[in-house]
Amino acid sequence: MPGDYGFDPLGLAKGKSTNDLKGIRMKELNNGRMAMIAIAAMVGQELNTGINVLAGDAALNQGELSNLEAKCAGAVDEAACSRAFEAAIATL
Repeated sequence: MPGDYGFDPLGLAKGKSTNDLKGIRMKELNNGRMAMIAIAAMVGQELNTGINVLAGDAALNQGELSNLEAKCAGAVDEAACSRAFEAAIATL
């Protein structure tokens, strides 16, 4: 079969039928597709709002607000970092 290199170091495919293996492969393929859609949504959110998703998540943790303000000073994208900080303050 093309692409089947027989790589199964843990022996997870032993004793499984061809139909079972096809089902497992399809589930894994669907998981990968869902992950790609999730990443595309995160990128779209960043483009739409202008707020860095990762900096915004860190800002929403209330215990890290003062740390985030210090990290924003001199950051590569200081404007996005400060917008994330302001958005976090507004949600409190």
